[in-house]
Amino acid sequence: MNKFKTKIAVLAISFLSFAGIQTASAVEGLSIGAAMNYSGFMARGKETATSSGNNIKTITEEDGAFDADYASVFVEYAVSDVVSVGLERHVDDITTPTNTNVRPDGTSNSVKATFKDHTTLYANINMPFNTYFKLGVSMVDIATQESLGTGGSYKDVDTTGITVGLGYQFNAANGMFIRTELSAAEYDDVSANGVVDTDKEVTVSDMYGASASLKIGKSF
Repeated sequence: MNKFKTKIAVLAISFLSFAGIQTASAVEGLSIGAAMNYSGFMARGKETATSSGNNIKTITEEDGAFDADYASVFVEYAVSDVVSVGLERHVDDITTPTNTNVRPDGTSNSVKATFKDHTTLYANINMPFNTYFKLGVSMVDIATQESLGTGGSYKDVDTTGITVGLGYQFNAANGMFIRTELSAAEYDDVSANGVVDTDKEVTVSDMYGASASLKIGKSF
């Protein structure tokens, strides 16, 4: 928790310095900001290995869940008094815990993945009492990091997802604002074949995420 508070403090100081520099040259209707996010993720993983000799398939399935905190930055433009469109990008990569299993033949496989360059294109729709509804489309690269007993590896993949959320915005002086936001995301299933062991395929499905965010921004 102390680590999370430190990140928030550093992010706030950095953002306020940046906002002060950008004020003079900013475009009317533009908003910029930064956020600290705490998220939980879950998914189902399946590895399918097909024996080339007898065409017998060995399937291993497992559910997994983990949490992470990370920073993001965003830029928005107010299309009207009701709708703003924005782009948010994660500053930090998100890496899953390592999952290790021992196969019947005695070989050990360890697998984890890193979610990189997570970017969301979204719209905020203002509602009464300074609340807003968020709807977005996310894009993320998934870099696999594995240590397989056979010496093989899996290809990197990418996926897209849908994000919905609700937030509250507190407006302060000089265009500054603070937001609290809760959101949920669902991502498309992904599959990757082995680079060396081409008879192996890993599939990740039922990928979901839930996030709580604290955002600091400035409107011009």
